[in-house]
Amino acid sequence: MDWSKYDSDKSSKRGGFAKESQVTREAVSEVKDDDGNVVRAAQAEEKREFVAYTRKRWNAETGEAMDDSKREYSLSELENEKARYDADQVRAKTQSDGLANAISDFKKV
Repeated sequence: MDWSKYDSDKSSKRGGFAKESQVTREAVSEVKDDDGNVVRAAQAEEKREFVAYTRKRWNAETGEAMDDSKREYSLSELENEKARYDADQVRAKTQSDGLANAISDFKKV
């Protein structure tokens, strides 16, 4: 995901986060034999809820709308990714500062 495009996608309604649900187990009705004994107990439908980032997609050649792309995210995943970008930024700043010192020393020679 290119997070630099997040605000643009959100404001233009091309993408955003939404709660989703997925059926993890279908409901099963109770089954009894001829004597009235329960052969299979009833089970309720089970669902799980999650947050997904949904982004609209189009065919580049025809402009025709395609199925939206969906990716499930957790808060910890997003926080870890942000921490990784922040660490990259700190490393880049350290490299840049070191290079600035090297340029300064080079100019003195």
